[in-house]
Amino acid sequence: MSLSRKRRRELRRLRSQTQDLLDQQRVVLAQAGSVLQEAGRQARRLGDEHVAPRVHDAIEGVRPTVDRGVLQARRAADNVRRLSAPVVAGALAGTVRALERLENQDAARQLRGFGERRGILAPVKKKRRVGPIIAIVAGVTAAAGVGYVLWQAFRSDDELWIAPEEPAPLD
Repeated sequence: MSLSRKRRRELRRLRSQTQDLLDQQRVVLAQAGSVLQEAGRQARRLGDEHVAPRVHDAIEGVRPTVDRGVLQARRAADNVRRLSAPVVAGALAGTVRALERLENQDAARQLRGFGERRGILAPVKKKRRVGPIIAIVAGVTAAAGVGYVLWQAFRSDDELWIAPEEPAPLD
């Protein structure tokens, strides 16, 4: 397709106008970017100078009320714990006893462990049984008996161990 000279000139002129417009838009966008950057700096400075102190003052004004509310909530929680702990401990101990009566030792042991970990139930004290004590006494008695027998066997006044020497015959 061949264009006439007139059309080519018009197209060149249009291209040049378009390039000028693009260059102007780039300049405008660059200026807009620098204006926005400066506006951000100014907003930050205004926030630091005017907004932050007001917010800080408002927080400091509300802080005693919030602290009182937190303290009251903690006291209420402590009172609930103090008043409900005996009830919960009794119910938990009753459940453990019922499980032990039903001979469900595993569930009773797990529930007792939970109560002990939470501080609701006191740990079960281990009972001393008679069997181990009897075994220890029997062991000590047996050892004393063996010791006495050995002492009797090796004592120096025993006639079996120390025999008088017989005189040699004179023939």
